[in-house]
Amino acid sequence: MSRWQGGPLVGMHPLGSRAVLGGLFALILACRPGTGARYTADFTNGAPGWSLPQEAHLTAQVEDGQLVLTLQAPYTVGWALSPFAFRDGEVEVEGTLLAGPTSVDYGLIVQAQGGRFYRFAVSADGYYGVFFYDGGNWRTLAGWAAHPAVRTGRTTNHLRVRCTGPEMIFWVNGVEIARIRREAPGIPGRVGVSIGTMAPGGARVAFDRFIAARDR
Repeated sequence: MSRWQGGPLVGMHPLGSRAVLGGLFALILACRPGTGARYTADFTNGAPGWSLPQEAHLTAQVEDGQLVLTLQAPYTVGWALSPFAFRDGEVEVEGTLLAGPTSVDYGLIVQAQGGRFYRFAVSADGYYGVFFYDGGNWRTLAGWAAHPAVRTGRTTNHLRVRCTGPEMIFWVNGVEIARIRREAPGIPGRVGVSIGTMAPGGARVAFDRFIAARDR
């Protein structure tokens, strides 16, 4: 099975590349790291400080102690950003597909700043990928590939990313699955969560136990 590998984004592209919804206003703001070296969000008291999109095809809201992203458009990536930022550190989250086809993917946003960020995602049909978004263009850093560590269907996957100097390390359910070099290791950026669709839209993903720690 082949999956979308990323591509240029200008509005909605029905032929394979994905549009982008949500969070753009947050990326053009200067990052303001939260106080303290550790941040946790279990969403039992909402999502204070988060940039939550409320758009025609993408919404993010807290439901039953989870942050739920709903995405209706096909070939689209949307996200929500936490108030926490780091240059070096790590972030982790639990994600669960609630509704939509198994081609739906979801995961973490790292180093979001100035219209750029890294996206680490898994799909409910067992794939993972790492991508870099830079001012309207996607670059594939680790193309969609199947991995036995990714749990399929409407189950929960635990994702974790570690950033140290020029290196980024990625885990799924405690298993390391990729290492890449960072494009701009010296720039701090916010962390958050994301959702993506392939041909069919209509996706809902719940996120819980979001934890981030900053080295610097």
